[in-house]
Amino acid sequence: MKQYPHIEYWNKIKFGSTVWGFDKLDGSNIRCEWSKKRGFYKFGTKKQIIDENHPEFGNSVKIFMNKYNEGLSRVFVDNKNYRNIQNFVVFSEYFGEKSFAGYHETDDNMDIVLFDVNMYKKGWVTPKDFIDDFNHLGIPRLVYHGNYNKSLIKDVKDGLFDVKEGLIIKGVRKTKGNDIVWMTKIKTQWWLDKIKNKFGDKYLLKEVNYDKELL
Repeated sequence: MKQYPHIEYWNKIKFGSTVWGFDKLDGSNIRCEWSKKRGFYKFGTKKQIIDENHPEFGNSVKIFMNKYNEGLSRVFVDNKNYRNIQNFVVFSEYFGEKSFAGYHETDDNMDIVLFDVNMYKKGWVTPKDFIDDFNHLGIPRLVYHGNYNKSLIKDVKDGLFDVKEGLIIKGVRKTKGNDIVWMTKIKTQWWLDKIKNKFGDKYLLKEVNYDKELL
């Protein structure tokens, strides 16, 4: 089953593009595979395959199926953008109010939110199509739509947007007539400080591509 790609920090991406900025929910990545013949039939975290009996993440499968199974299946079958595609892997964030950096509390009230859709042999659904076609099912809040520039970086870092961890930035470039989605991330200073206090400088540097000037 397809894994979600590593997303580079913002300092690896050139400025100037029109982008969509989504609230970066702080939890664990859950992937779910769907086919026309079997529906949703395979589930996993970022690195392992799971099912509803998994001791740590089994609950994420149950919540996902209750929340998204019917609605996503309907989109994949009925929407003209997807009805000819045989297979999808969708990605969601599993989190609670007490979750932080992928760690969860056993007594927390957990939820799951769809944040990306990958189409077999066609790649990622574009940000605009993701909003248009999946927003009614429950996706991360669109916080920003506009130019990707230094002002945006500063505003996110300084906490001008109502987000905890930061933003996932998505843009689209044309390659031989195809829309290729690219992604990067911007973190709030609040989140970076909390990472440093909890895990130390080494973990923090990894978050920012080992560029000390960004701290």
